[in-house]
Amino acid sequence: MLLGASLVAAAARAQLPAQRCAGPPSAPAAAARAPAREPTVKDYEQILQRQPRSAHDYYDHGVLHERMGQHTSAILDYTSAIGLDPCLAQAYERRGAAYASLGQFERALQDLDESIRIDPNSPSAYVNRGAAYEAMGQNQRALAEFSQAIALDPQFANAYVRRGGSFELTGELDRAVLEYGEAIRINPNEAQAFFFRGRTLIRQRQFERALGDLDQAIRLDPRDAKARQSRAAVFAAIGDHARSIEDYSAAIRLDAQYALAYQGRGDAYARTGQPERALQDYTEAIRLNPKNAYAYYSRALVHAGKKEYQRSIEELNEAIQRKPDFALALRQRGMNYQKLDQLDRAVADFEATIRLDARDTVALNELAWLLSTSKQAQWRDGKRAVELARSACNTTGWKIPDLFDTYAAALAEAGKFEDAVKWQEAALESAEFARAHGEGARARLQLYRAGKPFRAP
Repeated sequence: MLLGASLVAAAARAQLPAQRCAGPPSAPAAAARAPAREPTVKDYEQILQRQPRSAHDYYDHGVLHERMGQHTSAILDYTSAIGLDPCLAQAYERRGAAYASLGQFERALQDLDESIRIDPNSPSAYVNRGAAYEAMGQNQRALAEFSQAIALDPQFANAYVRRGGSFELTGELDRAVLEYGEAIRINPNEAQAFFFRGRTLIRQRQFERALGDLDQAIRLDPRDAKARQSRAAVFAAIGDHARSIEDYSAAIRLDAQYALAYQGRGDAYARTGQPERALQDYTEAIRLNPKNAYAYYSRALVHAGKKEYQRSIEELNEAIQRKPDFALALRQRGMNYQKLDQLDRAVADFEATIRLDARDTVALNELAWLLSTSKQAQWRDGKRAVELARSACNTTGWKIPDLFDTYAAALAEAGKFEDAVKWQEAALESAEFARAHGEGARARLQLYRAGKPFRAP
């Protein structure tokens, strides 16, 4: 009976003409009298105690709770505001945004729909509804919402930022850059627009432009840890590891729980020959985010570099457990097994890697070398080795002398010694290869000329 009554009431409400609220919520009196400091929850509690409990008071109270990340408390305040004034569109909008922050997207959409029903000309309501759709993976609907917000207010910089994010999600990076640029044109102090454009330019490998944008984002908002982390990544990409470490450290000072910054700084320490510091940072990254397979993989690489192959394997097991299709981890584990002469496991991991990524040149080359040169006859397979080595060379456009070396070994194992000699000589034509591997490569060349395959020590 109650359910039926509720449905009838809901139907009746749906037939009512859309209402418009008189205007934006009033500013809190306490904030107006004391503009020099940010109002606190206590300030608003005092307002509610000495003033009538108006819908706008509750709304302002909710905004402050939301600003402090107290979304549940904000929802309670917005609900009180709506109870006092069911026409307060902003309360529905903000409650919807708070629900979205808690991951309750269906409830968020209900509130945002109601907000737009009451006030269909609110650009911010469309942006918030778009953000909810985006979080639900409905990117095309999100894009439509952001576009509607821009149609209502062509000078709404944040709507361009959000639409840029939608284009970025669909891989339309040039369009994303244009959207962020429009936001910056409208509001040159929009730090987030500089940050997002800089991040997109990193994906396009336009590192100098990215640095310029990230510098601006940090100038406008010096406490933005994400901008520091992104700039650190640019410095790492251009080989400036000292400045990369400096920015990662700044990001960590701003946010001690920033797992990605520890991961990045660990990578920088590893690249600059500081393995112990790298291990410390990877360990902290794992503590903060135990699901991060890449941190285990990174820690495994450090142990492998120290020839601690079993410890490296243990780390890789953790990485693969968290991400079973982690091709790089499977490949590295195969290389570690090879070092420990556990060839059955090495072959299995290389084969698994190639199934996941048929263009993984390293895995193709490592398996071809193993099948060409193993001391254990049971693992030698010249025909298969030639296929793998040829595939590695094809993938890289026949430009890497180290791969020619493996191809020659595979040809020799398959009994094609004239071809083996040809490709070994081709490898030695590279001065860089000859400097690094000349002695062993020339010894292999003599074996091939004598009609003998090479056996790894």
